[in-house]
Amino acid sequence: MTSLGAPPIVRPVLSRSEGTKVDQETIATIIRTLKEEQIDLVVTLPEEPTSPLTEAIRQDAHFTSVTVANESNGISLCAGASLGGRRCVFITGIAGLLVGTWSLAQMEVLYGIPVFIMASYRGDIGDRSGISGAQLFMFQQLAEPMLQTLRVPHRVIKKRVDLEREIRDSHFACREYGTPLVLLLTGEILW
Repeated sequence: MTSLGAPPIVRPVLSRSEGTKVDQETIATIIRTLKEEQIDLVVTLPEEPTSPLTEAIRQDAHFTSVTVANESNGISLCAGASLGGRRCVFITGIAGLLVGTWSLAQMEVLYGIPVFIMASYRGDIGDRSGISGAQLFMFQQLAEPMLQTLRVPHRVIKKRVDLEREIRDSHFACREYGTPLVLLLTGEILW
């Protein structure tokens, strides 16, 4: 019993699903496309589903890989590199994107700096990662509305077949619009 006399809420413990990380085919597609887009600086904030991708990037001599300890640092580092003419991408998770909202708002609303971001979209329908349902639901309820409120263009990418084209189109639009742009990776890309 709780202090209010009600029985405690018991939430089921979900086991982590196999296949909740980016697979080798997807990694190869992303790396090839980033190279073709002449992106050579990759800023990361390590998180579980994209860890195989960020590790493969770290091992590839084409890329300069910088790991940051804070989401705002990642967004700001990419903004500075972009202003200097460098093509870069910030790879993070949806929680990181939510935490970095203040920096993201400044890059879009105040300065109009192109920052290309790829974020794992935890909480999208179908996510069997084992993260608590309440947290997944929060991500699902906040992610896209937050980007819309900030007027940050974004796309949700669910199918591998669309990945290469979406990276190309989004990176191009980010630079042309002079604004941050976010690709939310989900579905076949993550699980």
